Amino acid sequence: MNFDKFREHAKRILAIPSHSESGNEELARYLQSLMHDCGMKSQLQMVNHSSDEISKRQVNLIGFVGDSLVDRSTRRGTLFVNPLDVSTGNLPHLWTATQGNPQAPVANEQGIVGAGAVQGKLDFVARIFAALELVDKRLKNPVYLVGTCGSHHGMMGTRFLIESLIVNPREVVTFAPTRLNVAKESPGQISYRIDLESSIRDRDSRGYNRDITVTAYGLGVDFSTPGDSINAFDLLMDLLLSAAEQGFDFQWSLLETKGASGTNPDLAVARIALTSFQLEDFKQFLRNRIGTEDQERFFRVDFSGISESGTRFIPGEVIEAVLELDHEWKEFVRALNSAPNPRFELPDSVGNLVRITQRPNGKVVTGFELRFLPDHDPAVLDQQWKAIVKRVSGKFERIHFSVIREHLIPGKSDPAAGALWNTNYLSDAGLFSRAKFPVTVLGTGGVRNLPKGPNEAIRWSELEQGIEAYRELMIKASLG
Repeated sequence: MNFDKFREHAKRILAIPSHSESGNEELARYLQSLMHDCGMKSQLQMVNHSSDEISKRQVNLIGFVGDSLVDRSTRRGTLFVNPLDVSTGNLPHLWTATQGNPQAPVANEQGIVGAGAVQGKLDFVARIFAALELVDKRLKNPVYLVGTCGSHHGMMGTRFLIESLIVNPREVVTFAPTRLNVAKESPGQISYRIDLESSIRDRDSRGYNRDITVTAYGLGVDFSTPGDSINAFDLLMDLLLSAAEQGFDFQWSLLETKGASGTNPDLAVARIALTSFQLEDFKQFLRNRIGTEDQERFFRVDFSGISESGTRFIPGEVIEAVLELDHEWKEFVRALNSAPNPRFELPDSVGNLVRITQRPNGKVVTGFELRFLPDHDPAVLDQQWKAIVKRVSGKFERIHFSVIREHLIPGKSDPAAGALWNTNYLSDAGLFSRAKFPVTVLGTGGVRNLPKGPNEAIRWSELEQGIEAYRELMIKASLG
């Protein structure tokens, strides 16, 4: 197949949703058909899970070039593995290049824009095209091409793949956007859910009867480029805490923050209630703070009118606890960076409060994530953070804190490799390394293409170079 065919498939593939809500089965079946047309053998591996947060249609696509017989006692061949699921953020209108639709890719002679252009979907197709030269050859060692699911949920598909031993390779080439630079080290990621339940009785809305909804819009991109992100939660809290410092007295009836895994939150919403006599002064405060053209793009304010009596409020102590946890998390991450790692493009660990949701029973659920460099022991990190939460909980006797570690993806460290450059983009290299598979991180595109952010794009020339680089690797691994 020529590169014009590659471009056609690229456009179709980016138009197939493969985010958590839809699952990746539709995309996997399309790619399986492509593999069949290329003369490759393939199969789908259903990945069962019990999470209510994501679709049940999660599969790993496994392609074989050469002998597909897997010997569980002998490791043979090379595994090339990519994630097939993507993240698109919570603000479609920021996808200006695709008219507000991340799944409506736009291509020109230079490149293509669309969700997944840099996150691994197109790199997987480049690897399929690279393997074409091997299809009719007699190979000493097989080549496996695997597209996995659930990369934003603890690398769920990779875990399932490793545990199943459906492939048992001699070595692994996994994916991150490294600009085709070979990386031997990879960061890890750890995520926590902290539930806050209060025994404090809700206050009635009598007196606090003017509802105002404040929405903050940020920019969520992967943790690997923190300087390009805009944290919506920080924007929102800076505004409302400034209002409190100015003497405004209000109650909270809603606080929610949304962010994809491994990104800063790009959307934060608060609904507050004021007394009637404060309303006009509060409007003036907002005009002074966000009335400029530069600030208006970050906020939307809706005045809902008079609320009904009986409105349930979030206890003030719960809001204080959330802010205390956010502060302590930031300090925790800052303390980790006292000794930067020069072997990484970004020499620091990065983390944030990424999600806040409010349950009907009044429980407030917070989510924290940390992208840590492999110098750090995740068991020590876990112990330290839980000790901090325990200390914070001691300040709020009427709030029950429940700490759950949701996902842990280990990092991969190899200082002996002598590499002076590694990407901070998360890969599953640590999982393969822990299972004793030699693993290299390699991929087209780069973090400056802002993967997981709006208008994610890649040049055709980068993908062509990727096909050639992978072809050389596969020939060497299978025929050598």
